[in-house]
Amino acid sequence: MISDIQLCSRFVETLDWICQVLIRHSEDFNIALVKIAYGDDNSLGEAYGAPEALRQLSSLTHDLQNSFRRSDLVGREGTDFWILFPYTRVQDDVYEKLLDVLESSKHQTLNIVEREIAIFELPLIYQKALVKPDRGHALLQHLKNNQRELASHVFRLANL
Repeated sequence: MISDIQLCSRFVETLDWICQVLIRHSEDFNIALVKIAYGDDNSLGEAYGAPEALRQLSSLTHDLQNSFRRSDLVGREGTDFWILFPYTRVQDDVYEKLLDVLESSKHQTLNIVEREIAIFELPLIYQKALVKPDRGHALLQHLKNNQRELASHVFRLANL
C-alpha cells in the first residue's frame, strides 16, 4: 500500500511538470493520458468487501506499472487508474498499443467489473483549451468532468 501511494505521488509530481511543459510547448510534446475506470466506487467493495478491494486495486497498480514501458507512469485515484503514455509520432496508434498491453496484463480477479477506458491526447487538449490546467490534480479533474468532449477514444471492456 505504501508503494502504491509513492507511485501515485510520483505520478502527480510528473503530471504537474507535464502540465507546465504543455502550457508552453503543446505542439512539440506528444503524450497521452489514459484513464481506466474500474466500475464505480461501490462495485468493487460490494464484490470483494472494502479491505480486499483496496488490496486488489493496489496490486493492480503495480501490475499495470510493470506491464507498461519504463517511460509510462501509472497512478491511481480511487478506482480510476491513470497512465501517462508518451508516444513518438502523431501516427502512433495509442489505442492499439494500450489494448495490446491490457490484453497481455489481465488482472483476472478485477475483471468482474466493467472497465471504461478513455484516451486523452494532451497536446490537442492544451492547444484548444482557453484555460489550461497548470497542476496535475486540476488536469485530472478537468478530464473527468469533460471526458465526453476531450477524449479521443472511449471504450468499455465488459465484465466477465
